[in-house]
Amino acid sequence: MTTRIGFDHYTIAHRGFTATETLEFARSHHFDGVQFLEPASIDPNLNPQRLKAVRDQAATMGLYLEVGLPSPNPTRRSRELGRSVDRREMARELGPHIDAVALLGCRHARVYVGDRHDRFRTDTPWFAQIEASVAVLQQITPRLRDAGVRVAIETHADLTGDELVWMLDQLEPDVAGVTLDTGNLVMRLDDPVELTDRLAARVVATHIKDAVLAFTPRGLCWQARPVGSGILPLPDMLACLLRANRAVALSIELHPRTYDLPIFDRKWLAHFPRLAPWSLAAVVRLAALCEDRFAEGSLPRPEVVEAIPWASRDLDALASSLGFLRSVVATLERL
Repeated sequence: MTTRIGFDHYTIAHRGFTATETLEFARSHHFDGVQFLEPASIDPNLNPQRLKAVRDQAATMGLYLEVGLPSPNPTRRSRELGRSVDRREMARELGPHIDAVALLGCRHARVYVGDRHDRFRTDTPWFAQIEASVAVLQQITPRLRDAGVRVAIETHADLTGDELVWMLDQLEPDVAGVTLDTGNLVMRLDDPVELTDRLAARVVATHIKDAVLAFTPRGLCWQARPVGSGILPLPDMLACLLRANRAVALSIELHPRTYDLPIFDRKWLAHFPRLAPWSLAAVVRLAALCEDRFAEGSLPRPEVVEAIPWASRDLDALASSLGFLRSVVATLERL
């Protein structure tokens, strides 16, 4: 089986393409499929005819179609609405989206618990948000089973590997798997190869990106990079992943911006109570390797890259990522 390589719609969302235009973009740029944020990003009204038309268009083009669900985190939803949302209301709200995922012909749907800020909020402790999200996912388990849909919890800029494994252990394996975001693992201070190997058998969807790390007065900063142009050991990570599941699609997800990781701040580090010293050391080692390459001029510094508008570099980033993945996957498939 040849591994399929596509992209996440978020990478080119700034271009304002419709779902149909996004599929046409994928085909014309030699991708194998598209992952959309959620059904509402295909049709805001979740119109069955519209969703079916996009599903049929993707099938006619020979493209895979993946999609996500809104976050099951009631705390996030309460903040969005400016009022309290309990777990049962959150579960009811997700129902039509699950039906839409099934109508699109998708057998799994990416979900995320929070963003990179939610761990550090003071209104609701982070682990309480995780527990509430698990409770919502447990409530929607019968509906997921009826729809034939499995949630794929992302290694977003939120969960550590240990937290994600804990969530999976509370849920039935036929309704819960993983969306592996390769670039985000170091953002939550996980060893990227070790965690990829640990999660590989449960991965059903992906966000493939590279990254760089740079030292700052506060610790580190993180920046996404086109696949193959950062510091992550992606061939090793992909070998772990594809050894466990040859059928998983590789969806490239890229974006601008740098993110602060103030690892020199003890209060910030206290939000990672199970952080292993060896895991932090693996991340710092990658940062040191980046600094060596910055100094020799073989890797541009984050501020140099960020000076170029995203709309001026997204297409080249996608093309180079696709080329790198085609080459690496071809090598791995021969092994």
